[in-house]
Amino acid sequence: MPRVCTICSHQDVHQINEALVTRIPLRTIASQYGVSYAAVQRHTKEHLPQLLLMAANAERAARADSLLDRIEALQRRTEEALTKAEESEDAFATFRGISEMRRNLELIGEITKELDRKPTLNLSTNPEWLSIRAVLVGSLEGHPEARERLLKALEGNGNGIP
Repeated sequence: MPRVCTICSHQDVHQINEALVTRIPLRTIASQYGVSYAAVQRHTKEHLPQLLLMAANAERAARADSLLDRIEALQRRTEEALTKAEESEDAFATFRGISEMRRNLELIGEITKELDRKPTLNLSTNPEWLSIRAVLVGSLEGHPEARERLLKALEGNGNGIP
């Protein structure tokens, strides 16, 4: 059974972590909190990176929430401006407002991960893949069992081309 980290279980763990992050020497921390230098060193190596990563992720999420709040506020203002443009029957201003709303919605979708702009590749229609597939299947012409197994394997991977 692995030992419990004496720093993680220490009553002053938060102060110790803060001291480590602010680069106070390990020996100073060890003597100040009555722990061994080796324990501080192990904690720094094994546990502090996880804590820093969690803190960075939390900070990133908070910034994203703040950005999302600001964009949503901008979207509300854009909607108000669009309503005024529609009421004034100014076609140019109306279309411009619609365009701004679309951009705002796209940005909100990207931030909330509802809109994914990463390109996808459909191998079943890719000419290079079709050529390679034909060569593979053709090379097994004299081996019907192997050819059948290859075709089933390819179909099992979502490639339904016979």
